Amino acid sequence: MASWYVFEPPKTLPDTAEAAGKALFIKDGFSIGAFLLGPFWLLWRRMWLVFLFWLVAQIALLLIARVLHFDERLAGLVSLLFSLCVSLEANALRAWTLRRKGWRFLGLALGHSLVEAEQRHFSERTLVEPPKPLPPARPRHPGPTRPHEGHDGVLGVFPDVQGSRP
Repeated sequence: MASWYVFEPPKTLPDTAEAAGKALFIKDGFSIGAFLLGPFWLLWRRMWLVFLFWLVAQIALLLIARVLHFDERLAGLVSLLFSLCVSLEANALRAWTLRRKGWRFLGLALGHSLVEAEQRHFSERTLVEPPKPLPPARPRHPGPTRPHEGHDGVLGVFPDVQGSRP
């Protein structure tokens, strides 16, 4: 049975339906994509620091092979073993990268497939609805005023002008 890292994105409220919909499951273990595509897989996954480490390590291995006068087959074998080591830890390095980017680690989910791991994970969780924002308050504008009874022809405290203006 495989284990899967479960992450929620950083810009969502924890344990909400939105966060659950954007949850990311990463299978723990060997990554065939990282083994076959190496640096391209790292760049595709935006694992910049891991890519820089990979690049420095490859250059160091090349220099060591040249200094020690390895023949090409032995240098190729060393490079192949390094790629194997990286591909064994690629998904753990991806999980590390996501933690650095602020993703919330929720735990491990177990399952024979991704679908089974998702079902097990979400069956054990309770999602809460975020509080709904209050509707915007209607602005309070005083309505038009009507003159009170007994005050005909008076606006405010001044009576209407009785004469005409020149």
